[in-house]
Amino acid sequence: MNYYIYGYTDKGRYRLKNEDAMLVNRVAVTKGGFGSVCISPFLAAVCDGVGGEKAGELASQICASTLAQTHYDSAVDLDQVIMSIHNKIIRTGVSGDETINMQTTLCLLAVDEDGRATCCNIGDSRMYRYVRGTIRQLTVDQTYGRFLYEKGEIASATDLSPELQKAIVSSIGSVVQDPVIEHIGFTSPFGEEEDDTVLICSDGLSDFITKDEMEIAMKITSMTFAEKLEALCQLAMRNGSTDNVSIVGIKPWNTPEDYRRLTGQELTSRRDEAAVRAQQECLAYEERFSNSKLSEQSEHSLAELFADLEKFRNE
Repeated sequence: MNYYIYGYTDKGRYRLKNEDAMLVNRVAVTKGGFGSVCISPFLAAVCDGVGGEKAGELASQICASTLAQTHYDSAVDLDQVIMSIHNKIIRTGVSGDETINMQTTLCLLAVDEDGRATCCNIGDSRMYRYVRGTIRQLTVDQTYGRFLYEKGEIASATDLSPELQKAIVSSIGSVVQDPVIEHIGFTSPFGEEEDDTVLICSDGLSDFITKDEMEIAMKITSMTFAEKLEALCQLAMRNGSTDNVSIVGIKPWNTPEDYRRLTGQELTSRRDEAAVRAQQECLAYEERFSNSKLSEQSEHSLAELFADLEKFRNE
């Protein structure tokens, strides 16, 4: 089976910088939109730098870029990969006052070589699945409100102030505790239904878009897949989002007609398909190179790392 992945991110109307990062196949994206055609196995994700902590944009970039260099298949232990990223962000963070305790969420879709799909979730970014015209949320936010509710200490999350309700209790990069990695399996094979789609988004979008609005967008036949996702980001901002907004969509496809409906472009043969993939790889080369340099920083000693980070910021 073939897959089309499209991601779009925007700093939004109120934030000075974008602390979100996306993984689209093997490319880490921190600005605008990017699409990729691929086959399994692959990874796709949204990382959201934790608000209230320093250098969230660097934490999310390290997470996405390290995942971009991960050669995933069913033999890969994703928990081990995530914990390695967690430790890498901690090591990078202790190099200076401006980066210490930087953190990020992670909502990750992994599809192995046999097409089996699973979700790994840390924090409050979300994954949804759209099947038969209906959106269903797969993940549960790892927030303080949910934590107290499950312990039976409050009757409802609304008993808390909005800030406490939304405060996350698990993240990647925290110096206080390791992340709690939640695994969510798919109840049916991904791509079994004609309209089967996975959406991953940061809370800057999910907090300002209803499931009904997502369903309406997915049902519009006059728009390409990328246009639908970008429209949802614009709608979240019009609905008052005060955060960065990011969304990654993953859609299985089989025929040239499926591809044309998704992208608005023709795909008439396997040769054309290979050309599309090669084009995407060329467009992504420069960003992959930049991301690899960022990842290499965390392997230096603390003194060398601090010097490299300062040089990177000044370039």
